[in-house]
Amino acid sequence: MVVAGGTEAVICGITMAGFSAMRALSTRNDDPAAASRPYDVDRDGFVMGEGAGVVVLESRAFAEARGATIHGVYGGAGLTSDGHHIAQPDPEGRGATRAINEALVDAGLTAADIHHVNAHATSTPQGDIAEAVAIRAALGSDVDQAIVTGTKSMTGHLLGGAGAVESIFTILALRDRIVPPTINLHAMDPEINLNVAANTTRGLPAGDIAALNNSFGFGGHDVALVFRSV
Repeated sequence: MVVAGGTEAVICGITMAGFSAMRALSTRNDDPAAASRPYDVDRDGFVMGEGAGVVVLESRAFAEARGATIHGVYGGAGLTSDGHHIAQPDPEGRGATRAINEALVDAGLTAADIHHVNAHATSTPQGDIAEAVAIRAALGSDVDQAIVTGTKSMTGHLLGGAGAVESIFTILALRDRIVPPTINLHAMDPEINLNVAANTTRGLPAGDIAALNNSFGFGGHDVALVFRSV
């Protein structure tokens, strides 16, 4: 059994000042509820959030033997580092594309198996476009069947807690066959050529399907996880 997760609680003066100096934060201070708006043409940066998430990974045999409720299945992972820039993403999304492809290979799946993507989608102008390029490059002709969402529109960016919490969102989306919405998306950026769940939930098909969860960090750290339905 493995217990894995992440947590973050860094909303304080020095952290806010640092990200503000980088011009990474939204300046929509007069309307904070609408400030995190992935994929919207008016997005201007992310909103800092705090949170934590933990998952328990174990073999199916062990889970069944102890009578555990199985919510989803871990498929595989891809981890790359493109080193493009200390903060800005590679505009061609090459490291992110490799991470997604590695995760699919590790899971023994193809792009045709992916029906949902919980995107990194921080609401930064450059980051959202670079990730969209990477998703389309990795999934190819199957990309339009994958319903994409940016849950940071609702939680803010949880930094070190983001990957764990968004993995849980991805697992629950597969379990319940419901993709959570990307809120505050009122005018889609034409450079984001993806099938995005805008402002409302979307349903997922029955059967054995899979989903991606992307987590991309400053300095070119790119992680993609694949989860499968039970």
